[in-house]
Amino acid sequence: MSHQAKALVLHCIDFRFIPGIKNYLHKQMGLKGQYDKVAVAGAAKNLADPAKPEDQEFILRQIDISKRLHAITDLYLINHRDCGAYGADLAADAVAETERHTSDLRAARKLVSQRFPDVTVHLLLAKLGGEHQVMFESVS
Repeated sequence: MSHQAKALVLHCIDFRFIPGIKNYLHKQMGLKGQYDKVAVAGAAKNLADPAKPEDQEFILRQIDISKRLHAITDLYLINHRDCGAYGADLAADAVAETERHTSDLRAARKLVSQRFPDVTVHLLLAKLGGEHQVMFESVS
């Protein structure tokens, strides 16, 4: 293998979060230039509660490819609040929204850990703050 990446990052396609995610990964996680990226609407929802079975398989294939070709050891699953893939009604109830994202992130980690036991899975929930700032909370 001629090149390696430390991690694969799965996040939503929502343009509002992309600069903040990149900044967080570079400055807080030290991953600048060291990760593969997959962006799909709903992010970890595609693993935990896919609209179609092939959505889940697509994400799992991407993890497998990144692992085989780039020897990743970590996976970052990043969901965000006010996600259109989850529906507008969910965002109206902050407690229910947090519970749903937390549940989906944990279910996604369980699935990935069963399939790829040597990959460490990190769970993050992002939200927009003032001045288009993106804030992250770790989900255990």
